[in-house]
Amino acid sequence: MNRLPPAQRALASAILSGAADLTLASIRDDGTPHASTVSFAADGLVLYVAIALDSHKAHDLRTHPRVALTVNAPYRTWNEIRGMSVDAVAEMIHEPVEAQRAASALLAKFPAFAQVVADTSALPWPGMLFVRITPLTVSLLDYTQGFGHTETFNLHADGAKRVA
Repeated sequence: MNRLPPAQRALASAILSGAADLTLASIRDDGTPHASTVSFAADGLVLYVAIALDSHKAHDLRTHPRVALTVNAPYRTWNEIRGMSVDAVAEMIHEPVEAQRAASALLAKFPAFAQVVADTSALPWPGMLFVRITPLTVSLLDYTQGFGHTETFNLHADGAKRVA
């Protein structure tokens, strides 16, 4: 996977560390898009979420793993907007080592999971699925550089950048 240049990697890291939630869009069986807010933890650009085992989101992701998401850092005025729009692949985590990585990342960012989940030592957590979201294309919005400033990076092709 191609990487973001250092300045853009730092911006992405700041956005991801400053936000608690993202909006995840998946596709239902009938082709209808379905967006929902989920809490996440990041390991670089790879994102981890925990979703209910029997949720609509879980069914959507099993059937259609391609997703889109947005995440925004907190801001007070429009000229402070910094965010990401991402096209990605979402995969259920089955490997024990990665399940532990996801659980640790989520618990570190959201200690309250320990009160919500019956047994956080059981992996995956009872009634939950861990999902790894791997970006394919990342668009970074940075209005501190001008209204609408966006840079788009294809992380799986030649890494070409497009500025909008």
